[in-house]
Amino acid sequence: MTPTPHDALFKSTFSQPQHAAGALRQALPAALAARIDFASLALQPGSFIDEALAASHSDLLFTARLEQGSRFIYVLFEHQSTMHPLMASRLLAYMARIWQGYLERHPKATLLPGILPVVLYHGAIAWNAPVSFQDLLDVPTETLARMAEHVPQFRFVLDDISDETDEALRARAMTALGRLVLWCFRHSRDFDELLKRLPAWRDVLEEVRRAPSGGAALARLWHYMFSIADPRDPEKVLKALLAAAGPEAKEEIVTIADYLREEGRREGRLAGEREGRLEGEREGRLEGQRSTLLKQLRLRFGELPEPIEARIRAADAAQIEGWTERVLTAPTLDDVLTER
Repeated sequence: MTPTPHDALFKSTFSQPQHAAGALRQALPAALAARIDFASLALQPGSFIDEALAASHSDLLFTARLEQGSRFIYVLFEHQSTMHPLMASRLLAYMARIWQGYLERHPKATLLPGILPVVLYHGAIAWNAPVSFQDLLDVPTETLARMAEHVPQFRFVLDDISDETDEALRARAMTALGRLVLWCFRHSRDFDELLKRLPAWRDVLEEVRRAPSGGAALARLWHYMFSIADPRDPEKVLKALLAAAGPEAKEEIVTIADYLREEGRREGRLAGEREGRLEGEREGRLEGQRSTLLKQLRLRFGELPEPIEARIRAADAAQIEGWTERVLTAPTLDDVLTER
């Protein structure tokens, strides 16, 4: 599965601890966030989910110290652009794998580090699926109350920005890039609305531009905007984006547009080359099947008339398959080559 443009922008931005720290601090309850040393936030390499599913999920795993002490916790940061009704179950599976990996690295451990699951969501509607694992259990309420201490209990932290106002996003205590990315996510389903509101965020764009690696960050942002725009008229999208982003962004946007055009041409060439290779492979296999059939016919019926050889060498795959099926049972050469 191919990652969505949202997943790609989420990972490229929030895999950087300086941007993730503000987002996580904003999402967590204030009393809990105060106990975490966000300056120690460190991204853990690799993915803890099944390799076969890695491309379809957007997850980040961090470690952080607690209150300047030696203890640490994991922070699992997950991104969702669509609502997942079994999100708590999926997170529990991820958490179990994180603990399993920890124990493999620390085989003498008798305690497990805590894990805080956080989900950033920007769907078409406000999140209305369970955020508590126990709410997923199909058990009568009274029975569940009696079972409560015997089954897993946790609630994931949900940062639902699907209805967040621009003013609230702008006021978040985050890096400029972090705020800008969340704002893009918030309006990603209506590109015209995003363009309409973009001029009001030019000051934030400029703040990103001035930051270290700001040019690369904006390149990813413009690439994202082209990715979520209507692909039927890229020149119209380019013109509208240039108008909305302001003259300061012209060189950046035109550079990305040129890059995407070249990527499109390159992909077209590669697709043509792939198709050419496949066609060559198909023709090669067919030629081998023709040669095998000719050998079988000669073994059964002796030397073949030249018109028969020419007919077989010009036959398509379906004809060769049919004739090959009959070559051992048909009484005569004509019976083998009779079209049915």
